[in-house]
Amino acid sequence: MDQRRQSRADRRRSQDASIDNDRRRGLPLEVRCLSQVIGDELVIYVQDPVGADNAASARATLLEHVERHPQYPVVLDLQKCTYIDTPGLGVLVEVKKLLAAAGRSLLLQNPSRPVLRMVNITLLNRVFPIRFTTREEERIPTSHKDGT
Repeated sequence: MDQRRQSRADRRRSQDASIDNDRRRGLPLEVRCLSQVIGDELVIYVQDPVGADNAASARATLLEHVERHPQYPVVLDLQKCTYIDTPGLGVLVEVKKLLAAAGRSLLLQNPSRPVLRMVNITLLNRVFPIRFTTREEERIPTSHKDGT
């Protein structure tokens, strides 16, 4: 069919079909997390956005970190997680339920603005305790001028 005679929706569908296997919305297909035991808490730093495309990966990654340290309460640091949608929030709720069944707790720490917005819109701020911290390391300059 002639390109100019196609509707906008048809053109969009044909473009979407060509990039169907690529990342949609720029989401990585796997979610990277780093974990560290600080004091008496397991802090998991979520490094990537969590959405429908990578929710299964996020669940597997989070559970892997949680199972490595079964004795600590879990803190999810979402400062670098710049996007989350409903399937992503579903992963957080599922992890919270699994932890609660094991007698452990889950706390959200430093959620980014878009993540906090989604948590508030869905009223999950009533389900998840949220903590904001200030880190001294971030306020320390990384380079110094000569003589200072």
